Amino acid sequence: MRVQARSLPRVWLAACFLAGAAAVPVADDLAAKAQRGREAMAAGRFDEAATLYAEITRALPDEPGMLLNLGMALSMAGRPREAVPRLEAALRLRPDLLPASLFLGAARLELGQPARALEPLQKVVAAQPDNLEARRRLADALWSLERFAPAVQEYQTLAGQAPDDPRAWYGLGKSYEGLARVALERLQTSAPDTDYVLRLVADTMVAEGRLANAFRLYREALEKRPSLAEAHDALARIYEDSGHPEWAAVERERSRAIPPLDCPAPSPQCDFRARRYASVLATAGSLGTAEGLYWESRAARELAAEAFARLDHLAPSAEATLRHVEVLRSRKRTAAREAIDELKKAAQAWPEDLRIRRELATVLVIVGDTETAQAILEELLKREPESAEAALALGETWLKVQQPARAIPLLEGVVRRDPKLLLAQAALGRAYAEAGDMAKAIAPLQAALETDQDGSLHYQLARAYRATGRSELATQALAQFQEIRKSAEAQAQSLQEEFRITPP
Repeated sequence: MRVQARSLPRVWLAACFLAGAAAVPVADDLAAKAQRGREAMAAGRFDEAATLYAEITRALPDEPGMLLNLGMALSMAGRPREAVPRLEAALRLRPDLLPASLFLGAARLELGQPARALEPLQKVVAAQPDNLEARRRLADALWSLERFAPAVQEYQTLAGQAPDDPRAWYGLGKSYEGLARVALERLQTSAPDTDYVLRLVADTMVAEGRLANAFRLYREALEKRPSLAEAHDALARIYEDSGHPEWAAVERERSRAIPPLDCPAPSPQCDFRARRYASVLATAGSLGTAEGLYWESRAARELAAEAFARLDHLAPSAEATLRHVEVLRSRKRTAAREAIDELKKAAQAWPEDLRIRRELATVLVIVGDTETAQAILEELLKREPESAEAALALGETWLKVQQPARAIPLLEGVVRRDPKLLLAQAALGRAYAEAGDMAKAIAPLQAALETDQDGSLHYQLARAYRATGRSELATQALAQFQEIRKSAEAQAQSLQEEFRITPP
């Protein structure tokens, strides 16, 4: 969940801005610049406003209100690294300047510094509990730090304060997913050989559409504990989904033969059956047992599903669409066509929201509709010429249709701006190789080798070495390619043999 200071609502920004601007009388020429800065901010010309406020702060270096205005302008212009020292300076001069604390927290989040964002955001929330912007960013920071329990608390409060905000429900769902994952990891460490681990991992595989893998794990769980009615029911669903209703009937009968759960006193299992998931989550983790971790993970998953389900009942909006599509994409069994249809409708309803078009292009590339994706990405690049994300995606689409000459300038620009972006290095190396420029292909391919999962980069590098007369290096790269491919094929064959849906 990437956070940007630029997403702060204009109305709230104006309130912050006016509070800072009125702090001190200034000379006439500076007052004129301040007025022009206010007008530029109101019109969304944030770079222009930043230039004006920089001139004012050079004349008034100890004026916290003007430092705040400069920090806000830089943040809104997408320049958080420059905004941070100005906002810090404003707070040193006036520690109670809450808008500066909010923008400082948001800027640090955007810079990937969630730990440093906590203190200023907590200060704002403590002073202004109804400040939705501050609470949302505090929750995002906690989630980024994988402090999922306090993140849940903040997102729950936010959902209560703003029940129509899709970001609150999405963040709550992601935080519950985090709690479920952490509980499973602790269980795998403390009790790796139990049926609890097998059942949780099998549940995950079912959600990902890996039915044969899940089938084998449920079978192993039943070998450890034959009285698991839920495992028989899960096997029955897998048989039904794979076209074996007669086998499913056998598992249903086995499930019915197991005595029903007796609940004379409260327990995590009984509470879970009664759908009291919050109660399970509150009590199961404190048991300190493998069973407690199992029910904690399952309850957190159900609470995540409930939070995500709230997205379906919100009023249509660009934000709701994006969050809902993110949920759809995380469910590997969901057809991509559903996400595409939803994004196309959203793009028509909110044509100025470029995030929707980026997401639509991404999904279209995944399903292989490169022609439509290219048209969207080209339009995005016209509107955001510095977007490395759009340039990389467009370059990769040209590679898919075997037009490396059109991909190369795009990918060169991305690598020039961010040499550490290994996906761009890999794509650029492939583009050079496919264009026949083997000498240029070597450096980016070498840089990206750690990302090579199928051996293709090593193969392209071997070709480049051989074409440039470096036969010994070509032989080494080709041997590494063959080793990677052999390992991948052996693993695939092993999985195919091991995970097979068989009769009861």
